[in-house]
Amino acid sequence: MTDRKYFLKCTKCGAITPDFAQWFAQDQICPKCSSKHSEVWYNSNYKELPLIFEGHPDSFWQYFDFLPLTHRENIISRGEGAVPVETWPFLEDFAKVKYGINCKVAVYRNDLNGGTGTFKDVAASLAASVLKENGINQYTVVSTGNTATSFSRYLAIAGISCSVFIPENALKSSEAYISAYGQKVFRVKGDYAKTKIIAADFAKKNNILISSGNIDPLRVEAKKTMVFEWLRQMGKLPDVYIQAISGGTGPIAIDKGVREIREEFPDAKNPRFIMVQPDKCDPMVQAWEKAEKKGFQMGFENDYPIIDNPATTVPTLATGNPATYPIVAKLVKETGGSFIRINEAKLTDYSKLISFERKIILGPASAVCFAGFFKALKEGFIKNGETVMINAGEGVKRAPEFVNQMIYTTQIIENAEECIPHDINKYRKMLWEAIPE
Repeated sequence: MTDRKYFLKCTKCGAITPDFAQWFAQDQICPKCSSKHSEVWYNSNYKELPLIFEGHPDSFWQYFDFLPLTHRENIISRGEGAVPVETWPFLEDFAKVKYGINCKVAVYRNDLNGGTGTFKDVAASLAASVLKENGINQYTVVSTGNTATSFSRYLAIAGISCSVFIPENALKSSEAYISAYGQKVFRVKGDYAKTKIIAADFAKKNNILISSGNIDPLRVEAKKTMVFEWLRQMGKLPDVYIQAISGGTGPIAIDKGVREIREEFPDAKNPRFIMVQPDKCDPMVQAWEKAEKKGFQMGFENDYPIIDNPATTVPTLATGNPATYPIVAKLVKETGGSFIRINEAKLTDYSKLISFERKIILGPASAVCFAGFFKALKEGFIKNGETVMINAGEGVKRAPEFVNQMIYTTQIIENAEECIPHDINKYRKMLWEAIPE
């Protein structure tokens, strides 16, 4: 233990690392067992949380006492992590009419984050702040797109040079944003798995810190504040949590947040985790289905396939080697959840419907998530009286190719006589009919 604000504890052997300065000095691994997975714990008073809930925050930094930063002057923030929880009645109406399910549908829209409009902004904000506080001036990130873009911006604001490694199929727009912030882009000729290997070699060769991925305590600590925000805004945690999954920091962070506050909030428990993948990159779904057929035998979580060069059109979800599956699968199993796949070819139909009903355009990974909601309803994973939280992880501004697929009302004309005034509501029937049964 330590008398500092926080400390890190190895999840494997329990060894204590006193702070991030030491964590970075020991190359982000446990000094006793070399595990890369440590969690941050605090000496803060959790009885203060209900008082904080009474505020009206402009970012997740209102939870400063429960984040691993010592001095507030090192905060790098662009108004992230305090987005409103929205209620979407049209999805509630669909569930009631189609399946007879009375549920509340809450949506956490990360496109409203002030940094880059994705779920990654809170992690990038905390990482930039902690790296700044500890005098780190070089950092390495490997990403399919969203993490790279967020970290590039926030680290640039902090004056930290970031070497970014992206796979061959990463969006060109992501590369453009990263480069525009003045950060170095290395586009690897290969998939995400190969990209991670090359990035790790680069970091080791040049003695530069590299983000340790989905179990990185910086990412987990930032994203756990979802739990705090849901309690603040809804007064409770959701019964079901739906997320498009690539690596899986979301459920890992939620579990950490719940365990952290349980003494003060004894009724807090994890929601039922529903993890969604597109059918063109679904290694976790394949692993889950195999385990389910075998009755979830001991050690099931360690058996998962690796998809080389996944052909998905959603690059931010193109993780063919799901190294965090053993952790996430156990959480999903413990909560009675599931991994489900959706038909990637139908993504634009879901996105058009969401855009019409809510007058917003979300990114392709968010479309995967909403497709997952419809699939979860059909497969009986949502029950009467439950509150469903849909984590819309990204906006669409870095996916212009996806925006182009939203076009469906255009008519090519030569003269005014060909033009007839339209009724916007006539499109609604067409859009709902395009959603798969």
